[in-house]
Amino acid sequence: MYSNSTTQKTEANRIKHKKNRLKMLKKPSFEIVVIIFVLLFSIPIYLIIINTFKTHDRILKAPLSLPDFSVGFQNIVEAFQRMDIVKSYLVTFSISAIALVSMIVLSSLAAYAIVRMSGKIFKAAYWVFLSCILMPVQAAFIPLIFILKHFDLYNNIFGISLVYIAILSPFCIFMYSGFIRGIPIELEEAAIMEGCSTLRLFFQIIFPLLKPITATLIIMQFIYIWNDLLLPLVILNGSDYPTVSIGLYKFFGSKGNVDLNLLFGGIALVLLPVVTVFLFLQKYLIKGLASGSIKG
Repeated sequence: MYSNSTTQKTEANRIKHKKNRLKMLKKPSFEIVVIIFVLLFSIPIYLIIINTFKTHDRILKAPLSLPDFSVGFQNIVEAFQRMDIVKSYLVTFSISAIALVSMIVLSSLAAYAIVRMSGKIFKAAYWVFLSCILMPVQAAFIPLIFILKHFDLYNNIFGISLVYIAILSPFCIFMYSGFIRGIPIELEEAAIMEGCSTLRLFFQIIFPLLKPITATLIIMQFIYIWNDLLLPLVILNGSDYPTVSIGLYKFFGSKGNVDLNLLFGGIALVLLPVVTVFLFLQKYLIKGLASGSIKG
């Protein structure tokens, strides 16, 4: 009886919060602010699009002007060849896939244990993971390289994937923990009464409910891995395992010279997979972020 009453109050509060949020979104002042921010954040995209179809000299003289398309797709084609984009895509996608799949499974399991299991060790583990978010990875480069070399994981796709898992998992555990706290425990109690094991309970009942926050984390962490230059430069040999960020780095000369036309063509190629992933998962992004922050 008490449990049903609590559930009804929680549902009523959620509906009330949703109505208040919808009222705020419909205010003209809020819409104006949103339009201004959209225009500001669209400037980099505009610059990339227009400068992809210009020559180097034209970019220097008139970076904000519209292109005359005299170059056509030459910048993109040459950047495609110079970056060895097919191999770069394969290497970066492989690293991202290994890191993201492992990170999502392990982080969600760890968060479930922290939230649902009783005991001081789980509470302590939660704070340990939170503290790891604040630790800069640069501070651990020297011991990290020694460890990777000792286990033959240096200059290795699996090795750098493990590093990404270690770096990104604490934040994922934090987000998952906030989301899981908002899931009614009655669902789990009913499944346990039916004889459901813990792992089956998690993967068949809990994990499907985590779809919004999972999609959010996939977008955020995929973008981080895809755009990262520091770890590939330190851990990987660019000629053996070129990532897209290392491919872009090739357009910068030793004396600060840069082929701007090829750089913008390369940026367009690098952005394509990121934009594609975002378009497929965008409907979950705001929902997952809002749910994780409110429920946490």
